Amino acid sequence: MRYRKMANKKDFKLEIASIEDATNYVRDLLKKYKCADRDRAQAELFTEEAVVYWAKAAAAGDTFQIALRKRFKTITISLSYRGAPADPLSPPEEDEDDEFSFIGQNILIGLSTVSYSYENGYNTVNFTLKEKGMNPLAAIVLALGAAVICGLSVNYFAPALQKVLSASILTPLSDAFFGLLSGIVIPFLFMSVIASIFNMENIAQMKRVFRILFSWFAGMTAVSGVITALAGMICFPLQDGSAAAGASEGMWTQIAAMLFDIVPSNMFKSFLDSNTLQTIFLAAIMGIAMLAMKERFPILTKVITELNLIFSTLLDAVCSLMPWVIFICIFNMLLTGDGVALLSSFGVVALICACFAVLAFLGLASVAVIEKKNPVSYIKTIGAILLIAISTASSSATFAPHTMIATTKQGIRDYLVKFTIPAAALFLKPFMVPVLFLTTLFVGSLYGINFGTADIVSMILLCIIIAVAAPPSLGMGAFLFTVVFKKFGIPLEGLALAASLYIFFDYPMTTGDMFFMNISMLHTEHWLRLKDRKETAGVPTSL
Repeated sequence: MRYRKMANKKDFKLEIASIEDATNYVRDLLKKYKCADRDRAQAELFTEEAVVYWAKAAAAGDTFQIALRKRFKTITISLSYRGAPADPLSPPEEDEDDEFSFIGQNILIGLSTVSYSYENGYNTVNFTLKEKGMNPLAAIVLALGAAVICGLSVNYFAPALQKVLSASILTPLSDAFFGLLSGIVIPFLFMSVIASIFNMENIAQMKRVFRILFSWFAGMTAVSGVITALAGMICFPLQDGSAAAGASEGMWTQIAAMLFDIVPSNMFKSFLDSNTLQTIFLAAIMGIAMLAMKERFPILTKVITELNLIFSTLLDAVCSLMPWVIFICIFNMLLTGDGVALLSSFGVVALICACFAVLAFLGLASVAVIEKKNPVSYIKTIGAILLIAISTASSSATFAPHTMIATTKQGIRDYLVKFTIPAAALFLKPFMVPVLFLTTLFVGSLYGINFGTADIVSMILLCIIIAVAAPPSLGMGAFLFTVVFKKFGIPLEGLALAASLYIFFDYPMTTGDMFFMNISMLHTEHWLRLKDRKETAGVPTSL
């Protein structure tokens, strides 16, 4: 293949045959830097999709260029092609095959830092990623260890400094961080929900797949919510009898109030009051409205993508400070005599693991009953996917092997795989619900907060809703605790302990979600085959 080679730049022929060379070149470029496996996988995926899209309209002899630019710790991979405007991130509606081929790419926009521009006759796609720092789990462990050592040392050698350090330095620093985090969370949730809806073009046209697949998504998440709520009510005492008088009436009143409160009376007040449910409601309405105008105003795609990137970058920057914040908060906790909370966390860890085990058992049982497959053989089939997930905590790193295993070993139709994998990465989070809910109950109990039945029901609903907004980055979903804590009056100082537990569970959470992703895809294929057989036999069906 002929190409012009410069520093971190290379030209390729714009044809399907160049895809392998192009993705290999991107892989080689990123090997020079410490990038996460998730980012490498997404960079290769978008390179492939852009080339496939542009090659359809390219003339013989056309070329495209891949370039890499690095500023500080930010790396940008750019693909450029001279020709008529052709945005690979927003493909036009053509025939059904194209619709299914590109739906996964559309949804991946919501998972990635990708933008498109057309200037001076050049189409350009930019993929932005960051150099990988210390493993978040290792950073948290280091911060916890340092905090314990410093706390015990001060308590033993300089007890007179306890109050001074706590009141003058540690508490103001933690308050400043939590204030900054609270200021970013609501705008991020707003843009995240809009981007998720806006980037789901053509899903409504997938009548059979959309309805069946999302029924499994909703069902699995609901089961997770029920199991988690039962575990919480069993292991954490509800409100006492005197406060629980008229509990039944109060429960339904509180739940109804929460549901009706979703509709805001003032658009700006929902942001000022940090009302999460109202913000999500507004984002959903605006996302649907903007999706309807997407064809008329192509600039909306760039605006939404760029705004989502801005807030994701801000949140990423704030969350990068989390190890320092955990050090400060745990250090402060030990100085003020609340260090026993660290030891008591082993109980909630065991409880969350038990919920994970129950969910995994139910998933395998559904495979055995519906698919008539041996659970052990099934685990062997998808074992490579689970190993990648547990070792990287990255759903994106599993995209390529998951696609291969699903299509070649499990016999799942290609367009279903291409749609399910990115869609589930956004919307299927059943293993996140126990972590959010049970950790919130645990931290609340440390601060002496009692929860009634109404609180439990409304809290589990809130955890199910906001789990969808969790970013696909290791540990970044910990910011969701800010939303739940503020809703139920839990001091934000407890966020340090909650974030530590969340990051610890990020690896098994990702693995469990990938496990349920494959099961939902397998069951959807099962029902589609049933429908195909009934249609062939002339039997009417409502599936």
